[in-house]
Amino acid sequence: MTVADLVPYFTIPGSIVGFVTGGFVIWERFLRYQPTAFIIAKPLIPGGAQKGCYLRVVNRSERPILMSWPTGTTDNALRIATDHSTRSIVKSLLHGEKAVVLDGGQEAAFPVLKPPNWPSLDPDQTIETTVRWRFVQPVIWKRDRSFLVRISKRSYLHLLDEVEDDAED
Repeated sequence: MTVADLVPYFTIPGSIVGFVTGGFVIWERFLRYQPTAFIIAKPLIPGGAQKGCYLRVVNRSERPILMSWPTGTTDNALRIATDHSTRSIVKSLLHGEKAVVLDGGQEAAFPVLKPPNWPSLDPDQTIETTVRWRFVQPVIWKRDRSFLVRISKRSYLHLLDEVEDDAED
């Protein structure tokens, strides 16, 4: 057996290790610290029966992130407020953009408001918005990244325990 016969036994495992290492580096640099976001329901006041929907965002990184989303959007778009104050809710109605800084390891819950065409939506129709984010002090990647937050009207109502009766009288 010569050295040339042994080369395939080392190059194939070496290639596999190289692909795995490259995949891990890409995952760590671009996906590992991406914030998670999902819609939850919780009582509007502690111990209360009436619930509200919230966009729960968790910053899984040690570094602060800057998140932004459109305000005053069109039909079928989720509206997100920073809190329940009148000022925050009115700002979510006006055309523009809202930005919030989330510290490292922090999580926040932002109130989700129904779109203006809520009564005319079918139960299976989806409402959505795009949230952009980036590190306040980026190491490598400087452009904004985004994630889509979407939920069907039926799921939204189930979260709030307000399931509409689809049967006609």
